[in-house]
Amino acid sequence: MRWTLFGVPANTDATDPDGCSWTVASSDGWDAPDQRTQLDSPTGRDGQRASNMYAEGRQVVVKGLILAPSDDAAWKAYDRATSTMPGLRSVGDITAYEPVPKSLTVVQAGPPRVSKPLGRTLNYWLTLVAEYPWKRALAATTVTVGGGATVSHTAAGTFPAEIEVTLTSGGTVDLTIAGLRLRTASLPSGAVLTSGPGFTRPKRTIRSSTGANLFGSIVQPMQWPAMVPGVNSIHQAGTANLSIRYFPTYA
Repeated sequence: MRWTLFGVPANTDATDPDGCSWTVASSDGWDAPDQRTQLDSPTGRDGQRASNMYAEGRQVVVKGLILAPSDDAAWKAYDRATSTMPGLRSVGDITAYEPVPKSLTVVQAGPPRVSKPLGRTLNYWLTLVAEYPWKRALAATTVTVGGGATVSHTAAGTFPAEIEVTLTSGGTVDLTIAGLRLRTASLPSGAVLTSGPGFTRPKRTIRSSTGANLFGSIVQPMQWPAMVPGVNSIHQAGTANLSIRYFPTYA
């Protein structure tokens, strides 16, 4: 498995100013997360029971090696690693190529643990937490559906994916995916409906192209659809043309 850690290639040829090579050897939590899921609340203005489930934070411990060209460089690497890891920020992505690239957005959960040099080799452990615990494909997939039309789309992934719907023409939204129906009154072209934490905003939103809050345009009864793995029948009974964007999502 090849890794990129916070944008820094961490499997081969990732070197620091002293010529030390940083590698990722393994991880705990990337392949077998400890998840506790439950359905979202069935009440409230954001709709009835949600299509997605959420989980408590997912912890990943990355284990790696630091290979130094000299004893002096090894101790400099130890000093550097105990204060900060190369490329580490408070929030970032870890990416694994397995062989399909998948990314998980994480925050640092604690300071790195680094062993003292044994010869010219050091071990390190980095504990990270992902509040949104699902892995995602690196690139988004976009599906278009016109007003009054039905489209069949086969989605990748192993877990229902949050969607982002953009109106490419003004009109109403009456969108059904996998039996879940999202309905709104008439919205302007460029309005964006974001279904949850898989995107930039952590909450469900409906906003105009200028950022105005249009959440009050929801028409009940409704739910927030998700793109499920496999074949999806996407029906837009409303009048607006829609562009639906999602990231294939993995457990």
